[in-house]
Amino acid sequence: MTAELSRGGLDNVPSERRSSDAPDASTAAFTRLLAFLGGGRLTDVVAALEHELAGASGKEAAAAVDAVGIDASLLASALLVRRDLGRLNDLIHACAITLCLPHILLPGETIVRRPSLAAGNDESRPYDLETDRRVAEFKLARWSGADAMRKRGVFHDLVHLAAADGDRVPELYVVGQAPIRFLRTTTARAAWGLDNSPSTQVLFAERFGSLTTPIGQFTEEAAAHVRLIDLAEVLPEVAAIL
Repeated sequence: MTAELSRGGLDNVPSERRSSDAPDASTAAFTRLLAFLGGGRLTDVVAALEHELAGASGKEAAAAVDAVGIDASLLASALLVRRDLGRLNDLIHACAITLCLPHILLPGETIVRRPSLAAGNDESRPYDLETDRRVAEFKLARWSGADAMRKRGVFHDLVHLAAADGDRVPELYVVGQAPIRFLRTTTARAAWGLDNSPSTQVLFAERFGSLTTPIGQFTEEAAAHVRLIDLAEVLPEVAAIL
């Protein structure tokens, strides 16, 4: 770790304060956010404010904002927490993969390439997990609503797993049944699913044919050998919150 990274972006904070003030500030900010967001009230607050602010003067706007507890310190708290939790997706990704390993690796099975524990892969590690018997990708977003980008992301990974060479078993781990249901039933075309990935469009065309193929058809035919696995099946202790 470089000196710059080890300082965690606190270069301008006096050294005698770094060990105490920064953690205290983060804790206070997190506590403030929990108090404000408790009970899922944000949706109601935002909706009420939108109505209150329609046609309001500056003075009336200030009163409406003050009435629901929004102030500069709340914004500062939110910005601080977002900074501190900026790598939360990486933590979730790393936890999920490492906790799955004892449950999914078979006797004698070994990991043959350094796993990609943080979200996102690089050219040297095309899959999140590679063993002598399987290749696996982990898509750990919880779906809600339209999820267009997540749908494209999960299909992108399915294509690369389906195209994997060799006899290793390809596996795609997801959160909940929604991604699996989408892949198996949607009539959306492969071209739509790969709209943001020209290189994967080329791969699909070379290996599987026309990009007009419905994603559901591809999943049930060309990608039928890819195992689609709900993370809750492997880690039932977290199923309740998935």
